[in-house]
Amino acid sequence: MEKETIKILQELCKELKINIESLSYGWIYKLSKNNKIRYITGNFDINKTASSKIASDKYATFEVLKSENIPVIKHTMVFNPIDRKDYIKEEEVWKIVNKEFEKEGKIVVKPNYGFEGKGVFLCNTIYEAKEAVKYLLEKNTSISICPFYDIKKEYRAFYLNGKILLIYEKEKPYAIGNGKDNVKTLVERLNLPDNEVVKNNLSKIDMDYVPKLDEKIELSWKHNLYGGATAKVINKENENYKKVEDLAIKAGKALDMTFATIDIIKTLNNQLYVLEINSGVATSIFSEIVENGKELTKEIYTKALIEIFK
Repeated sequence: MEKETIKILQELCKELKINIESLSYGWIYKLSKNNKIRYITGNFDINKTASSKIASDKYATFEVLKSENIPVIKHTMVFNPIDRKDYIKEEEVWKIVNKEFEKEGKIVVKPNYGFEGKGVFLCNTIYEAKEAVKYLLEKNTSISICPFYDIKKEYRAFYLNGKILLIYEKEKPYAIGNGKDNVKTLVERLNLPDNEVVKNNLSKIDMDYVPKLDEKIELSWKHNLYGGATAKVINKENENYKKVEDLAIKAGKALDMTFATIDIIKTLNNQLYVLEINSGVATSIFSEIVENGKELTKEIYTKALIEIFK
């Protein structure tokens, strides 16, 4: 868990008279109150085991939501032919890749158990698709192939017991040209996170290019905060709030979740789809970059801590 998240949890436990103890080099946090013991290991000790497992698997989440007729981005499963030879042979892998690329023209390839936008590839050619699949199958037992959705907005909803506590919208990282400086100089002023996702995103951009005055240069096609996207909390008066709220509640109930974040996209033709469901409710970057982010995080975690000790 991130240091800021741990600090917030420690503050809340003190306020709620919950004893908190760090175990296993900080991987486990043992919480005790009124002779009850609960644990946090990145995930709160609050969701059913089956629900958490489904949420952690992108293809499984797609299958469950599809079975409930809930709009969700399409996933096609590709098993690792070495680890899962009973399910698929190597030649079948490439038949699936060719079929999906020919049908969609542009695909996204990602690990089924991925997070924070790591290992997610946008493939514009069949060569890129095959290279991405080959790379990911060296590291994963299964991956998913998705059509590319042209996203207008991406939202994250905090879900607890059938209710939405908060929704924020994400905006992809970008630089605005001034007609003088190159992209490298403009990016250096943005204070983007220093991690591999950001470095990988920037490696695909011509950093020597000098944008025109007010020209917008998108630095990533993904909306991950870990990759430098920004976040803005939306209120109930926002035109999209009710639709996102309704879809997130349906998705949370379909997976029988108790506490989760639910990511939803809005495409250019104004259709909403569930992107993924996260049983690990991470707020470290959100709490840092959003106005009153720490206070909002404390409100969410307070309700979750009260829930687990019911």
